[in-house]
Amino acid sequence: MAMMVLDDNKSAAQPPLKNNIAEAIVRLHRRGATAHLTQLLSKLKPTDIATVLNGFPGPRALEIFGKIEPTEHAAQVLTELDDDHRRFLITDGPLEQIVDILLTLPAEVRSMAFTGLDEANSQRLSEALARAEAPLDDEPVDYKPGTAGALMEVNIIAMSDQTTASDAIQAVQALSSHDSIFYLYVLDDMQRLIGVCSLRRLILADPKKTLREFTHTRLIKVHVDTPQGVVANMITRYRLLAMPVVDEFGVLVGQITIDNLIDIIQEENTNAIMKMAGIGSKDTNVLAQSPFAIFRTRVPWLITAFVAYLIVSAILEGFEHTLEKVVQLAFFFPIVIGMSGNAGSQTGAVVVRGLALGTIHNAHFFKLLFKELGVNLIQGGFYGVCLAVASFAIFQNYLLSLTLGIAMTMSITFSAAIAMSLPFFFKRMGADPAVAAGPLALAFIDMVGSINYLTVAYFVFGV
Repeated sequence: MAMMVLDDNKSAAQPPLKNNIAEAIVRLHRRGATAHLTQLLSKLKPTDIATVLNGFPGPRALEIFGKIEPTEHAAQVLTELDDDHRRFLITDGPLEQIVDILLTLPAEVRSMAFTGLDEANSQRLSEALARAEAPLDDEPVDYKPGTAGALMEVNIIAMSDQTTASDAIQAVQALSSHDSIFYLYVLDDMQRLIGVCSLRRLILADPKKTLREFTHTRLIKVHVDTPQGVVANMITRYRLLAMPVVDEFGVLVGQITIDNLIDIIQEENTNAIMKMAGIGSKDTNVLAQSPFAIFRTRVPWLITAFVAYLIVSAILEGFEHTLEKVVQLAFFFPIVIGMSGNAGSQTGAVVVRGLALGTIHNAHFFKLLFKELGVNLIQGGFYGVCLAVASFAIFQNYLLSLTLGIAMTMSITFSAAIAMSLPFFFKRMGADPAVAAGPLALAFIDMVGSINYLTVAYFVFGV
């Protein structure tokens, strides 16, 4: 994006025009030779025209300025005028023509044109510009629901990388609204995002330096099709106030602020909790639902667990002889299974949370597996010893204590492997890992724990 920076001292630095050119402009204007005057002005440089207009009274300068064509040429002349003449033309000129001219200017230069205007004229011009731009803003854009494009806002400030710090500060100060301005985005000539600068860094920068010289170029940005949940996780992880959104060409199209994502983050956390608890409904207000409606949302999540426990019952039948010979095993069955399930829930919560925040990735699987196995082996050994001592104090049976100690240690250790592997498996299959941390994981842990407990008893007692 080519930049045109307002500089009121430019005209003073230009060499004086020859008198015959200025006189020709005046003569054509007095004669009403509009066509010839427009043709002459179109051949002159913007700085030369501005030099002539700066020497005329405001009304005459305005009349001659209205004959400049095309609009882009008039816009360049406007940026070269001194403060007084520029304000006069913007204030007293035809509103429609001034709006057309300002719309051809980059946003930051257009904002600088408001400098020095009184509040009434500034508001009148701002409203006219808003009306002129409204059709463009209201054009429907086919962004998928639940993506960054559907959530983003376009109330951003972006400038060319060649803009100086002083010009950028003036442009920010001239804005009518500062509510959503957290960062200044820096663009190249193709409107592609190449840098970002906080307002604090902008204020502390050398006024003569261009934005390219001091802005951050290592960008954290998202595509218009990025899911909103991913955006929420990125903003949370990097502790950002806003996230720039670009299209497939890298062109800046908007931003998503933390304010936009508060509801999304809350919804994501609520859904994760619901899934981990085995509740499929997104409506957390149970008072507003009928019992049958609640039943329909919850029953599918428990079917898998129900089937798994039927399998556990069948497994227990296979070890009926062992349980008949050592009846005390049944007394401690709930403790072994319950503790392994609790330990697995701890591991599952850690893994699901890490996958949701992006702090844990597929590449971390084996590293995390060995770590959780180590942690739960220590936990299993500790509670295994405690249970063995407690059982011996009650029944004075060495073999029973040995069985309980080994079974508790192995069951808790195995629970870590199951609770950690299921979320990774679900994520690899494209499903929500939180589903694997609910009743499904507990059912598998209980199944494996039951088999482990009775198998250990079978070999220790030999029955």
